[in-house]
Amino acid sequence: MIFIITGIDTNPRVWTFWINIGLVLTFVGRFIKQPKENHKRRKFIVYGLIFVLIAIAAPALAKNSQYNHDGSSDSFDDIAFDFISVSEGKNKSGKFHVSYFDTIAKPPLWTVCYGHTRTAKARQYKTEAQCRDLLIEEIAEYRSGLHTHYFTAQTKRDRLPVFRDVAFTSLAYNVGIRAAGRSTATRRLNAGNITGACNAITWWNKAGGRVVRGLVRRRSKERQYCLRG
Repeated sequence: MIFIITGIDTNPRVWTFWINIGLVLTFVGRFIKQPKENHKRRKFIVYGLIFVLIAIAAPALAKNSQYNHDGSSDSFDDIAFDFISVSEGKNKSGKFHVSYFDTIAKPPLWTVCYGHTRTAKARQYKTEAQCRDLLIEEIAEYRSGLHTHYFTAQTKRDRLPVFRDVAFTSLAYNVGIRAAGRSTATRRLNAGNITGACNAITWWNKAGGRVVRGLVRRRSKERQYCLRG
């Protein structure tokens, strides 16, 4: 409602919490001004209101604790790894990852683990643990690129809960930091249009000028994460 009226994007958990505080203080003030008869009854009602306030605020505060003001989270790495590794073809066998020559890439190049190309070469073997470390390191680089160069301060503060952060990081990992950062999805997110931003992620579903089923699935999942917040 505030965004519709003023065009300013805010964190609803913050103003909802303070509205509840104001309501409780209003009721407390009214009871204090009442005659001293029924003092125990008023005291019971005040304690009840405080309990209700705590019950309302606790879930919001718990959710808010999942990420801090710069959009980071203790669980970000785990969630991002699980999401991106599956999208990149997670090795479920538990065996070694073997490098392969990716002919779809332009230009074609050696690839190993979960889309890693920087140090990949022919006949290269890596363990699952090594591949996880490589992916976590690269995820941090792509995420940092978006946060540093493309997301506004308000976006990083108010619009990037962990799952939305993962969605945009996954997009950048797939299409590149510059492409994701200059996309309509990012511009809409910076403008406070969350739904529009999440929908725009799905536009990146083509390779070589044609729609690719795997990209459609990946973008759909990213959109779900984005809307989940």
